[in-house]
Amino acid sequence: MRVVRRSLARLGLLFGVTVQAVAALAALPRLAWAQDVGILLRLNPHLGDTLHTWLDQQMEVTASMPSGASSSSPRTITTSMAIHSRTIVRSVQAASTTVMTIVDSALVSSNEARGSAQAADAQRAMRGQQMMLQLGADGSVESAWDARGVLVSKEAAQAMAAMPAVFPKTTVKVGDRWTREMPLPASGPFGSSGSGHARAVFHLDSIGRGNVAYVSMKGDILPDSGSQGVELSGSISGAMQIDRGRGWMTDSRFTVLLRSLVKPSLATGLIPMQFMTRVTQRLRTMDKR
Repeated sequence: MRVVRRSLARLGLLFGVTVQAVAALAALPRLAWAQDVGILLRLNPHLGDTLHTWLDQQMEVTASMPSGASSSSPRTITTSMAIHSRTIVRSVQAASTTVMTIVDSALVSSNEARGSAQAADAQRAMRGQQMMLQLGADGSVESAWDARGVLVSKEAAQAMAAMPAVFPKTTVKVGDRWTREMPLPASGPFGSSGSGHARAVFHLDSIGRGNVAYVSMKGDILPDSGSQGVELSGSISGAMQIDRGRGWMTDSRFTVLLRSLVKPSLATGLIPMQFMTRVTQRLRTMDKR
């Protein structure tokens, strides 16, 4: 059970994977039209814009022993989260944008007693949290620092960005696809020292009424070569709506499925454990000036 508690405690990092952190995912792109060559997707908000974001997320984690190892029943813990935050555009340059993210409210709950205590701690920690992010034109995180001006780790910055570098390198037309890779936090929902990344294919489905671009995404979660003691696989899928007139992503839905097998070394005396994690997320945004 120690490996269960240790791995479940680390699952909080998965919030950063799919909320993957509300700020940079919310500050998604302004669309610049090029009538003859297609659409150029780039992060290019207006200076002074404030993006209000509402995030609803549910995470289900089922822990069990490998087939034949034990007759004990699988254990499922469900954690729900609702967050309201603001992302304020502080500076805009040709190649980068600086934004400040403020978490105004956070509600976190769990169906398990130990998880409830951890959820309460996470809720208190998130409320009022502030972070500055410098974002590249393709959505990638270039640097990040906290309210005190102290630089934060690349892992924490990627968690705040949720899905960095999701935009294509060139212009695209309706029906075009592009592929991007996105890192996942090390030692996150995989237990032990496992790490991985998502390889996703994006598709520009259509341009609808009201200057809204519809984009869908499907991909696989793959282990990094340095993973030790963890077998990891999974998938990610979703869809987003981008209001070209407003210059923001106004709605998105994502689902993440993770399968991991944690194999502690024999010296620890711990038994292998299987984890199945399902995360569903709805993110809605609107701007105020």
